[in-house]
Amino acid sequence: MAETQWDVIVVGGGPAGYTAAIRLCQRGLRTLLIERGELGGVCLNRGCIPSKALIHCAHLWAQLKRAEQFGIHIGEAQFDWRRMRAWADRTVTTLRRGLQTLLRHHGVEVLRGEAQPEEPTVIRCVTADGGERQFSARAVLWATGSSPIMLPHAEGACVFTEEEALFWDALPDRLVIIGGGASGVELAWLFNALGVTVTLVEMLPHLLPIIDEEVAKALQVALERQGVTVRTGTKVVGIEKSPTGATVVSEEGSRWEADAVVCAVGRRPNSAPLQRLGVAIDNGGAVMVNEWQQTHLPTVFAVGDVVHGGWTAHGGMAEGERAAEAIASWLAEGRLPPMPSAFVLPFACFCEPQVLRVGLTEREAQEQGYAVKVSRFSWRACGAAVAMDETEGFVKVVADEVTGRVLGVHLLGAGVANLSGEAVAIVAQGLTAAQAAALLRQHPTLSEGIGEALWALLGLPLHSTHRATGRRA
Repeated sequence: MAETQWDVIVVGGGPAGYTAAIRLCQRGLRTLLIERGELGGVCLNRGCIPSKALIHCAHLWAQLKRAEQFGIHIGEAQFDWRRMRAWADRTVTTLRRGLQTLLRHHGVEVLRGEAQPEEPTVIRCVTADGGERQFSARAVLWATGSSPIMLPHAEGACVFTEEEALFWDALPDRLVIIGGGASGVELAWLFNALGVTVTLVEMLPHLLPIIDEEVAKALQVALERQGVTVRTGTKVVGIEKSPTGATVVSEEGSRWEADAVVCAVGRRPNSAPLQRLGVAIDNGGAVMVNEWQQTHLPTVFAVGDVVHGGWTAHGGMAEGERAAEAIASWLAEGRLPPMPSAFVLPFACFCEPQVLRVGLTEREAQEQGYAVKVSRFSWRACGAAVAMDETEGFVKVVADEVTGRVLGVHLLGAGVANLSGEAVAIVAQGLTAAQAAALLRQHPTLSEGIGEALWALLGLPLHSTHRATGRRA
């Protein structure tokens, strides 16, 4: 017999789980959140937040090294990796405490423990103190996240996951990173900026395979100019132990000696508990859900990485909000709300220059049969970028030539991740290039670059001579 009846039990306190728990409480549902580790999940504790804190430190270091050109005399500057690590730790601790307060404020009951399903709506929990408790609920939401995939390697080889690389006590001299997705690229930029000799190996033809190919190629040029050795179209077939740490071997026979190797080749959903329930799982271990995050068991829902493998925190949070709405409707009326609109999910990579993708890439738009029209605007013509001496990269806008609707916005440049809100609004609202160009933007800001690319798309470039090009499918 379950000792406590709840309206909803949320398993997993990462971004997707805690967002859902807050939204459920705001709908008047008694909600229990069970988390086996620290609140905030991988994102807060071992991923997004510590990595961005360290990247910020490295960016400051890179800026200091060229301060003389701005008339700032520093003298002999040095960096301290351990103190950078300490800053990242303090950042995580501050946000974790804030999250605890937030959940308490919203009325979410939090329990530390390992949750396992007994039945679809009955959860057995081994608590942090070693005790065992059982709970029942009217619905259960699983947000158990994912774990990094580790490539096979020889015993004793110095091989680490993308998470472990953030917590090294000392920096290696030579580093090989396997995997050119966001985590791999960010780590490559971070450690290269701090003086580590970095080789980045990606199996597919270009870095960041989900972004626009033109942007990806320009990013590779930028990273190589900074000193990162990039090998795309290269499959790793072995990681051997070596006297210094490890040797990475490629399919064509290339070998890279390193003090450390980081595997950033993807993540695996933590779906084992749901498999025991008999919930439908795909070949990659991801939980299968409908548009409202509902599994084939009507009172069981899933969100975030357990549905996608490695995904984004903001995507998981959006799914948490959607699931909360669905659960509230299901429990109150026995049915789901009307079909939700599709997400327009921004994707950013926090290297320097940064990358942002919103909407369709040029290739995707062509494959979907659009009469594609493309325009670009270089940061070299943007007053704000010139003032900061951050002119590498460009804005690229992809539109439907027939309707004028903006299909995708793609950026490479300093700090462009902060333009994601504007780019998402343009694409999600289905604005035409004319409507989006007519929006006033503060001068001088990087936001003007999006406006300039839109004006070029209309054949009315202002601060550039570039005109749009049409590329039909």
